[in-house]
Amino acid sequence: MILLRLPPLPSSLPRASLVSKLWRRVVSDPGFRRRFRAHHKAPPLLGFFFHNFNLRSSWHVFTPTLGAPDRIPSARFACPSKGSFLGCRHGLALLKAGSTAVVWDPVTGRRTSVDFPPELTPNRNVTAYHGAVLGDPAGSGGFRFRLIMVSYGVFEGTLRASIYDSDSGNWGEIISTAAFSDYFKPGVLVGNKLYWLIRHRSGGFLELDVDRRSLAVIRLSEDIPVPDGAHVQALRTRDGGLGLAVVAKRRMQLWGSTAISGDVVRGVLQKTVDLEQLLSLPLPSTDAHESSVVGYDEDTNTIFVWTSMGVFMIQLDSMEFAKVSEDTCIRGYYPFASFYTPGN
Repeated sequence: MILLRLPPLPSSLPRASLVSKLWRRVVSDPGFRRRFRAHHKAPPLLGFFFHNFNLRSSWHVFTPTLGAPDRIPSARFACPSKGSFLGCRHGLALLKAGSTAVVWDPVTGRRTSVDFPPELTPNRNVTAYHGAVLGDPAGSGGFRFRLIMVSYGVFEGTLRASIYDSDSGNWGEIISTAAFSDYFKPGVLVGNKLYWLIRHRSGGFLELDVDRRSLAVIRLSEDIPVPDGAHVQALRTRDGGLGLAVVAKRRMQLWGSTAISGDVVRGVLQKTVDLEQLLSLPLPSTDAHESSVVGYDEDTNTIFVWTSMGVFMIQLDSMEFAKVSEDTCIRGYYPFASFYTPGN
């Protein structure tokens, strides 16, 4: 059907519905919308959330990245919680408020709160570091998701995790591994595994196998250099494998064809990007801050890089980029990708 081939942008189906009553009935049918999402697989990047320290009414503000007529007004995705933002995936956002996780669908406005299991509840010894939400990418209907929370036991030096299933309404068993964690940012889903950076300077990652419900800590081989002050970001490559971006000063190295042997990940350097040249950055002053990775969207393979000139969004396959913020403060940017179709 020709309607399935329309681009998955917010304006596509509403404009098609104006052609005829038949098309209006077709694009309004929930079954068609499910087929539309399944046909396109990867949703478009609608924008990003970030923590706005200047607003008292809403801490997490949505900023659209698409142009007219696909631009979603910021107020359309007003955040329902002032908790910590943990990331977005499969059209859902995850926030943490004390010992409660909030799963929120910005498009429909639907949300639910899930209390942590006792073993992961924050206290003097336990700090909740990481979280992830896995929705239903096929869009089969309902508000179904799996929720993963990871905590760090300070005294024991142990990372613990558990997976919540909305179908059963229960948390799974606690799984753990001995590891030290001094860094937290959203994880990346590669196949059935989630990867979180847990060691800022050494590039160590926590690997959680969602299906097998197992934890492991992997480290980068010495063949993948991480200079002092560099930022490491896990990626999902075009072929669905694990990739890495290492950003140091004004240079970004992209590594792919990775293989994990034991607890060591090795890769092949595929591209070196001169950010100064790509983004037309001015010559740095002696007190200039280094470039920093502040966000990443795995579905569109888009990275957000903070520089002294603002924040840039870079699509890593095409190297197309856009400046999305004049931000002078280094903070987390949480990309939000979703199908925005009639009836949401």
